[in-house]
Amino acid sequence: MRDSARRSSYLLALNWLFFFAVSLWISIAQGNLLWWLRLRWGSWLTELSALGQLSAIPAGSLWILWLMVSLSLSAIYWLTPDGRTPKQTQENDTAQGALIVPNADLIDARPELKEKLLRLHQSLERI
Repeated sequence: MRDSARRSSYLLALNWLFFFAVSLWISIAQGNLLWWLRLRWGSWLTELSALGQLSAIPAGSLWILWLMVSLSLSAIYWLTPDGRTPKQTQENDTAQGALIVPNADLIDARPELKEKLLRLHQSLERI
């Protein structure tokens, strides 16, 4: 897994951990979990339009927004091909290498061709 993908997964996990910790804290402070049912699930998006006029925004709308953004980011992260495991990436690279060089024995028989391919490969890596 690349470093950026690893950092993304850590940040996503940290977001969910913080979300559940704060939700648990509010539930303990109120004494029950029913505060989620009292949120205005039908009008939260229209209430966020008050943000354009810098008006007061209900806290419930922000909670729902946080939940929706977290769910969207999680879905995007898990559905992208960059979320592949290193084993899958290695298998794909091996399969692509087999397709690129179908006659590897012919290339090995000609050392000048092999050297030219090596220089080409090195120049492509620099790009």
